[in-house]
Amino acid sequence: MAILITYPKRKIPVYWRMRLEQMTDVIYFPFRVLEPVNLRKEDQNRVRTSKVLVITSLFGAKTFINELKSLNSSAPIYVLSEKIAKLLENKVANPIIISPVENRASLVTVLKADAVEEPCWLIGDKALKYYGDFAGEKVVIYRNTWDKLHESKGLKIFLKQKITMALVTSASNFDRMYEVMTKVDSNEYKRISYFTLGRSTGEYLRRKGLDVTVPETKTGVLEQALSDIYKAEKDK
Repeated sequence: MAILITYPKRKIPVYWRMRLEQMTDVIYFPFRVLEPVNLRKEDQNRVRTSKVLVITSLFGAKTFINELKSLNSSAPIYVLSEKIAKLLENKVANPIIISPVENRASLVTVLKADAVEEPCWLIGDKALKYYGDFAGEKVVIYRNTWDKLHESKGLKIFLKQKITMALVTSASNFDRMYEVMTKVDSNEYKRISYFTLGRSTGEYLRRKGLDVTVPETKTGVLEQALSDIYKAEKDK
């Protein structure tokens, strides 16, 4: 029996790693490979000339720091969470504004309140579909990919362990997980209790008839999800 967390181990607070690992086996496997994009000249120019930048993920922040910060060191950067802000702190000269609630709707509300009409969204390719109706430019700065090597590693997880609970971070994350685990057992995925970080992923899983727990509030969602997993394991 094991818990599967589809999130990098290094990003899980040590406190929660210790609590969960004292109770049962915990496997950390993201079911994704994130890669920076080599921007075209027109996209570089969009970043360079933008008066406001928006970053919505930790890897997006990392990509900006490592690849793009020289393009624009003055525009304010609006971010989705305190974790993203902390990653950017002391690494960039840009002013940083944090969304009070960790979701896109809250971030848009802050942008509107600050009269920002044409921000430049620095996002991943999988997120592009969610930002189509948002005002401003959208620049894909990294890709969420998958390959045979990681698929093979994922397959070994389900061959060696019976997963009882899983933290799933996105719809694409689940789709890859589903593709791998159904090669071992076509019905095993139905018996897993799922936990998500957001409502959109939760709704995606519910439409498939799966047992899903979603954080009750929109702040500190990772800690909430880990707490829910801990309680569920403890109550077995």
